[in-house]
Amino acid sequence: MMEYPIWHLTTFGGGFWIAFIATIHVFVAQFAVGGGLFLVVTEKLAYKTESSELRDYVKKHSKFFLLLTMVFGGGTGVALWFTMALLSPQGTLVLVREFLFAWATEWVWFVGEIVALLIYYYYWDKMNRRDHLIIGWFYFLFAFLSLVTINGVVSFMLTPGVWQETRSFWDAIFNPTFWPALFFRTALCGMLAGLFGFVTAARIKDKSLRCMLVRFCGIWTLTGLVLTVFSGYWYMGNIPAEQAMQVVHKSHRVAFFMQVFKYTAPVLLVGGLFMAICAPRRVNFSSAMVMLVVALMFYGSFEFMREAGRKPYVVWGEVYSTNITVEQAKKLHGESILQNAKWIPQDLREITDQNRLKAGSWLYQMECGPCHAVNGPMNDIVRRTSKYTTAGLDAFISGMGKVNKYMPEFIGTAEERNVLAEYIHSVGAGYDPVLPDPEEAELSPGPFKADQEYVLMAWPLEGLRLIIDKDRAMSITDKGSTVRAQLLLRGDPPEVITDDVKIVCKPQGMDESFELAVKDGYFQSGPIEILPYTKEAYQPLPQVDVQALDADGNVLASTTIVLPVSTRPGCNNCHGGGWDIPEQGGFSARTAVDIAGVHDRDNKTNFKQRLKDNEIIDCMGCHDGELQLNLSTALHGFHAVYLSGRENDACMMCHPQESLRGVHVNAGMECVNCHGSMENHALALLKGEEAKPAAKQLIKLITPVEYELEEINSRQPNEQQPDCLTCHVEFAAPDSDSAFNKWTEDREGLFRNRKDEMGAVMCAACHNAPHAIFPAANERDNLRPLQYMGEAQPMGAAGTCTVCHEDDMGYPAHHPGMGLEE
Repeated sequence: MMEYPIWHLTTFGGGFWIAFIATIHVFVAQFAVGGGLFLVVTEKLAYKTESSELRDYVKKHSKFFLLLTMVFGGGTGVALWFTMALLSPQGTLVLVREFLFAWATEWVWFVGEIVALLIYYYYWDKMNRRDHLIIGWFYFLFAFLSLVTINGVVSFMLTPGVWQETRSFWDAIFNPTFWPALFFRTALCGMLAGLFGFVTAARIKDKSLRCMLVRFCGIWTLTGLVLTVFSGYWYMGNIPAEQAMQVVHKSHRVAFFMQVFKYTAPVLLVGGLFMAICAPRRVNFSSAMVMLVVALMFYGSFEFMREAGRKPYVVWGEVYSTNITVEQAKKLHGESILQNAKWIPQDLREITDQNRLKAGSWLYQMECGPCHAVNGPMNDIVRRTSKYTTAGLDAFISGMGKVNKYMPEFIGTAEERNVLAEYIHSVGAGYDPVLPDPEEAELSPGPFKADQEYVLMAWPLEGLRLIIDKDRAMSITDKGSTVRAQLLLRGDPPEVITDDVKIVCKPQGMDESFELAVKDGYFQSGPIEILPYTKEAYQPLPQVDVQALDADGNVLASTTIVLPVSTRPGCNNCHGGGWDIPEQGGFSARTAVDIAGVHDRDNKTNFKQRLKDNEIIDCMGCHDGELQLNLSTALHGFHAVYLSGRENDACMMCHPQESLRGVHVNAGMECVNCHGSMENHALALLKGEEAKPAAKQLIKLITPVEYELEEINSRQPNEQQPDCLTCHVEFAAPDSDSAFNKWTEDREGLFRNRKDEMGAVMCAACHNAPHAIFPAANERDNLRPLQYMGEAQPMGAAGTCTVCHEDDMGYPAHHPGMGLEE
């Protein structure tokens, strides 16, 4: 629609009109070919058998044939050209320009058809038998030559082949699917001749003649059907692999039509056998019309499957279904389409707060309207996008033409893409799961006495734990959160205590306590399953009381920490479902079902059915990094295609706001400062599993940001992470705001597992968990430093060594740059 006026359609979108008119027209047009042969063969049979009744039947059938093919067929042909010119002017221009000689030739054949058919019908009693048959054969010849010519054009649209390099007319006509398509359509013509013959034969009153003609038509139908099925498979087998993949695997719309094709073929076979052999005398007009409708479904389903192989183009590799040529798309990459399209109203060329929806409606007509309707019967944009939020729609539009290649890529700026998403969202039901600000519980740090003998350091293992909690329908992480702790006997020097003591933790509001096991100089709990909300309110970061007990059960020290768990993944931005607990959070069962359905569609799994059978889908069971991509790699790699160009907003689409709460937030840093942009983060993970086909495919779809692909270092999820010392060189104040692309060597180098230079105190004991480094932006994370020091800061910072030591220390024993001064 770049160069031409825009036909504004709503309920009946462009896809409906093209499909409706083209299917009916081609159905009748192909009957015109087979029916022409049927006429002369049947007439010849009448003369051979000297049957005046059969001749009279053929004469009446020729009137039906004339009215249907010449009048109705001609009218639908004009309607088809009219709608093509309005809906796909650029594609029509290519066909007219490249096939001018073919169209001129086709008009010669068409004029020959008209003249021959008119003579054939009006001169039944004015010509001798021989000449009348010759006219009939001329009609069939012209009709078949018309089929040959049109077949070359139609098959070219699907498989232009070497024409894209040579621009040769003959290469265009005799393209890779010309011959199988011609055989398929010829066989279909014969089948339709028999089926339409049933319609007129069923109205013959003479039972014996009706019986004979029904059997005769049955032979045409069954022979044509068998040849149609075999040549159809030959046809599909000659479609290039990339396009065949669209038909068989990628375009989920095709699945329905595959089922229609699969079930209508045997219906036609059984019906034809029944009518021709078993009960020809019982055939009537109604049963003949039923067979004709089934045949229309059979043929239409095949055409829909074939058309899927052409997506996202009108002419493969030349013109997109949006009427933007491939060359125009390259030139307009990242440019404004509102400013470049010729027929856009002047007041919409610049987007303002006042014209956003109107601009969105024009963008919809240019980039969606050619295929989609608004609340219509076919390709309804409202039904197909009802599960998306505005942000989810914006993300989906970003990924069009990349993972799912049956839609063309969006042409325009990021703002125009967002405006289009807002418009599509506005014409639908308006799905947006709302989350109010959480109700904060009163903070209650544990007790601390200046002369107490022990100090208990405790912290959560993860910076944030994102869990799916709806009946554990789908699991994306190991179960439960983990608490780590170290008990220090105060003194000079302090001593890490692991013998003859027990450390237990008890989440507030739960009756159950959890004992921590002794590890290498620290204690660690098993998985603690806890939710961040109750039926009354959402309480993020639930508090946990941790105690150190001696052999007699006496409390040596205690502290209070929080477990960073969230049940607010942003999956429902694109997968719908809302929240399990309204206005609080919780992964909805509907969201899980939609994710399972998408996975089933793209990967041929049966997760949706397994969810219905009350099974739990353990994502990590397959995505363990062995045969399949690691789950983190798969999720980030796939979604990076849809979330490119968004910087930190890409992270917030899926990860909740409480993901990053540490001191870095107060310094103005975001996820991308350490992990890199979504594109670069995903590419680093994918390169770590580059040997796997899925990784190779995704890498091709992602463009790195401010890096060349070769410059991005691979890493393993959960094994390698950004290193604190990338910015804090030798533990000094940061000299950079980016830790991306420099990873720890292995799991031992992770912040969560590192200890000080003496190999005694763990880094997290003083600094807290990653994403929540002291002083944290969220006060709930600061309970422990508030308990021991009265202020939020790293343990022992700014002259507070006496938390663990008897005296203030004069040198940085744990690591350089500790900042011991007041």
